[in-house]
Amino acid sequence: MILVTGSTGFLGAHMACYLILQGKKIKLIRRSTASLAEFNKIFNYYFKHFKIDAKNALFESLNWVEADILNLPQLQEAFIGVTEVYHCAAMVSFAQADKTKMDKTNVEGTANMVNLALINKVEKFCYISSIAAIGRSLNGTTINENCKWENGKLNSNYAISKYKAEMEVWRAKEEGLNVCIVNPGVILGYGDFTKGSVVLFNSIYKGMPFYTNGVNGYIDVQDITKVCLQLMEQNIFGERYILVSESISIKSLFFNIAKYLEVKPPKIAVTPFLSEVAWRVFAIVRFLKLSTFSLTKETARASQKQFYYDNNKIIKTLNFKFKPVEQTIKEVCNAFLVDL
Repeated sequence: MILVTGSTGFLGAHMACYLILQGKKIKLIRRSTASLAEFNKIFNYYFKHFKIDAKNALFESLNWVEADILNLPQLQEAFIGVTEVYHCAAMVSFAQADKTKMDKTNVEGTANMVNLALINKVEKFCYISSIAAIGRSLNGTTINENCKWENGKLNSNYAISKYKAEMEVWRAKEEGLNVCIVNPGVILGYGDFTKGSVVLFNSIYKGMPFYTNGVNGYIDVQDITKVCLQLMEQNIFGERYILVSESISIKSLFFNIAKYLEVKPPKIAVTPFLSEVAWRVFAIVRFLKLSTFSLTKETARASQKQFYYDNNKIIKTLNFKFKPVEQTIKEVCNAFLVDL
C-alpha cells in the first residue's frame, strides 16, 4: 500500500492520479478542512485525457484517510499497512507572516512523516523537495546537486523550510530508511488556475502587462510523477535529483503562454529598481487591506534573478527524457481554454 500526502493540492493530486493509472493501491491523506475541488478537477482531467472507461469505479474506490501531518495520532492511523510513501504535502508562501506556519508544516510535518515511516518499517520513502533547497549563487554557475547550501539573502523562507525538511529526510536515511529526494523546478501543468505556479496562465490570459529578465528552471508536473515512480520501482535510494526540463527566461515563458492562449504578450519590462518599488507599494496596500495581491519582497527579487540548473544526473540515472517546456505550455494552454 502506498501513502500519498498533499493529495488535495496540485502536485499531490497529480501524483495520486498517476499512481492510480499505474494500477497502484494507494491511500490519500486529506485534512478535515481540505477541499477536494482541485483533486476532482485533476482526476477528471486524467481520465478524460487518458480515456479510462473505469473512471467512476476508480473514483468510488479511492481510499481517503483524514489526517494532518502535524497530528501524530491521526498520522499513525494513516500509516497502517503502508509500505511506500510519496510525501508531496508542503506549504508554499513568500509572505513573511506565514513563516512560522510554513516552518511547522514543512519541517515538523516532514519529521513526523519520516519518524512514523521508521517506526512502521516503511520500505521506501520519496520526498518531493524543491530547487529552492539547492545551494545557489549569482556568479552564473550552473547549479547541480553538489552545490553547497549557504545561508544568505538568496534563500527565501520557503527555501529554508524545504532545506530543513531535507535534513530530516537525510537524518532518517542514516537511521535506516530507504529515501530518495527530488528537487523540482517551477512546476507547470493542469490544475486550479487561480493559485500556485499555474496562476500565470490565468494572469496572462487576463492581460498581464509586465515581465522581468529573470531566469528559472521549469518542469512538467507529469515528468515529476514519472521520475518518482521510476526511482522507487528501481530501488534507487540515498540520492537527490534536480528535476528541471529547461532553464528559461521569464520573458520567454510569458510570451509563449500568451502565444498559445492567443492573447497579447506582456509589454513592460520591469527593472530591478521598479521591482523594489513595487513590492513596497503592495506591502502598504496589503497592510491597509485594500488588496491581497501576492507580490512580496521575496517574489519581486526572485523574479530578477537568473538561475540555471543541470539536469544531467537524473537523465543519466534513468535515461529520462524531459518534456520540452514549450510543449507543456501548449498543452496547458489548450486545457485552460477548454475550461473557459
